[in-house]
Amino acid sequence: MAEQKLIKLKINEREVQVPQGTLVIEATRRIGTEVPSFCYYPGLSLQAACRMCLVEVEKAPKLQAACTLVATEGMMVRTDTEQVRQARKYMLEFLLTNHPLDCPVCDKGGECELQDMVFRYGADSSRFVEEKIHRPEEKWSELVYYDAPRCILCFRCVRVCDEGMDVKALGVGMRGANSVIIPNRGDHLECEECGMCIDICPVGALTSGTYRYKTRPWEMSYVSTVCTHCSNGCKTTLSVRNHEILRSNNRDLSGINKDFLCVKGRFGFDFTKHAE
Repeated sequence: MAEQKLIKLKINEREVQVPQGTLVIEATRRIGTEVPSFCYYPGLSLQAACRMCLVEVEKAPKLQAACTLVATEGMMVRTDTEQVRQARKYMLEFLLTNHPLDCPVCDKGGECELQDMVFRYGADSSRFVEEKIHRPEEKWSELVYYDAPRCILCFRCVRVCDEGMDVKALGVGMRGANSVIIPNRGDHLECEECGMCIDICPVGALTSGTYRYKTRPWEMSYVSTVCTHCSNGCKTTLSVRNHEILRSNNRDLSGINKDFLCVKGRFGFDFTKHAE
């Protein structure tokens, strides 16, 4: 097997050596430098939809999206300049144009990637005074709820359902600011209901019917264990409050299953309440 060629580039004046073909966003993560992104997710196709990962590249005429930019020999990248910070702040302002300010009642509050970025970049005001687009919350199934105004159109859910699960139960409808995620049966979802779309959503657009409005992330303790439903040995993390299991996922990506869990592994924890 031929040895993989390595290239050298500089990120924030620090020399980095990565395999040829590595994306800049992955190169920054190798040295512990955070470049925020909503649409990028390892293993899924590249989208470049959220524009949060913009970085400065020497001799480039404008900011570049790190999630689609391939690192090249001698490249000079800067991830935390004033221009980059301002671009990310303005991008957050756009994302919040129609996003409801309901963090106190949103199930994602406390572990929301959008919320974290707004706190980090100080996008605490908006120049948009027009009325936000309002849509009623939709119940796609007993397990999956969709709140369109919260959706930032990163398309993670569509891609993981298509590429990760090969189910293709989700798609995109309408255009522009009116774009929405649509289930495969128009007004409801008909699939295995593995819950990957809920877990991968960076905001509170997709929420779990078993977890909604029950607690907050900081009120729970997290217990790592092995799923008991079959012999595959998938790792799972149980979210526990007052000795009651409220949620199951594997967001730390540990274990042979990474972040994948089937419908039993993600939602089948209620057997612990059974009399037997």
